[in-house]
Amino acid sequence: MDYSYLILGAGKQGVAAAYDAALFGRAAKVTLADSSPALVKQAILRLKNLLKSTSAKGIVFEGRKIDCRKLGSVSSLMKGHHAVLSALPYYLNPSIARLAIAAKVNYCDLGGYFDSTREILKLNAQAKKAGVTLVPDCGVSPGMCNSLAACGISQLDKATDVHMYCGGLPLIPKPPLNYKLVFNLEGVLGNYFGKAYVLKNGKINLVPSFSDLEEIDFGEPLGKLEAVVTGGATSTCPWTYQGEILNYDYKTLRYPGHYSKIQAMKDLGLFETEPVHFNGHKISPRKFFVHLAEPKLKFNDDRDLLVMRVIVMGVKDGWPTRIIYDLLEYEDPETGFTAMQRTTGFSAAVVLAMLAQGKVAGKGVVPVEKAVSGKAFLEEIRKRGILVSETISAERLAA
Repeated sequence: MDYSYLILGAGKQGVAAAYDAALFGRAAKVTLADSSPALVKQAILRLKNLLKSTSAKGIVFEGRKIDCRKLGSVSSLMKGHHAVLSALPYYLNPSIARLAIAAKVNYCDLGGYFDSTREILKLNAQAKKAGVTLVPDCGVSPGMCNSLAACGISQLDKATDVHMYCGGLPLIPKPPLNYKLVFNLEGVLGNYFGKAYVLKNGKINLVPSFSDLEEIDFGEPLGKLEAVVTGGATSTCPWTYQGEILNYDYKTLRYPGHYSKIQAMKDLGLFETEPVHFNGHKISPRKFFVHLAEPKLKFNDDRDLLVMRVIVMGVKDGWPTRIIYDLLEYEDPETGFTAMQRTTGFSAAVVLAMLAQGKVAGKGVVPVEKAVSGKAFLEEIRKRGILVSETISAERLAA
């Protein structure tokens, strides 16, 4: 154990990533930093308790308070670590990435909002000059889904199509939306009604989010789920695979009925971001909706699940071939980590450890689908007990 990791953000995903780095990352030290000292203290106590009977019990955990408005102190904290993970709100990631370059520390983040990722991509020359590697979008979607797609693509002689589906859902759906918040509601709505970049017939297209509704039967125990286009999860892949693959897209999965309820509220103007005048005040309909709805959608005591399907199609040895990766993940009763924590936090920690250990090729800003071998990622994530299945089917070409 000889690597030092810094996790910025002691929320759910940060704690899960810190646990993973300690258990699987050959860590000597894990520093957990957050603006809340109480949250950091609670997280470290939990981590020590979870790891006390494992090979990671001797790891040094250090807690630090950070104020992201004081950038110099954050940069100083980074120095001396082999790699840093930003588990902070997505809009802070470009600033944190710049600090990592200044501190000459490798960096990755959970991503999820492509405009922030685009800002990080602009730092490529600076990162190369500093001799560090930055890998944005390393959570579950974007992140795991793109790495699984890369794994499938690498197994084919010629890949033509990639279709990805993912959803974080409550184990038992409840009104009003058959949905349980697994991260910030404003972030959810941003993906619902933001930009969605896809490859379509070989060209990069910007398609409307929350469009192209379809129903997919996943069989027992989930049955039929709704799938709809959302933004962010294709990340850099449309540009990476342009000229190689015809179609590359992503849809979010929800329980039946969710789409029509959200669409009705959208049609009523409840998700508009421009402020409106009401009783002498200017308010943003979306911000007011989030203020009212977020507490009612948390269902803190309810368990969650994560369902993912990645379909890669193409040709192998002259045969049309389809590779399907399926995952149905639940909360772990032993550790208490939710399905979303395990799939998001652990996925990011896989990349974090590879960065620290020099297993990511190249310097600069490297997209996750290029940074990590899809096959290596699949092997690593399975070590965590996240059981991704792989099904390969082929049919002989017509004579």
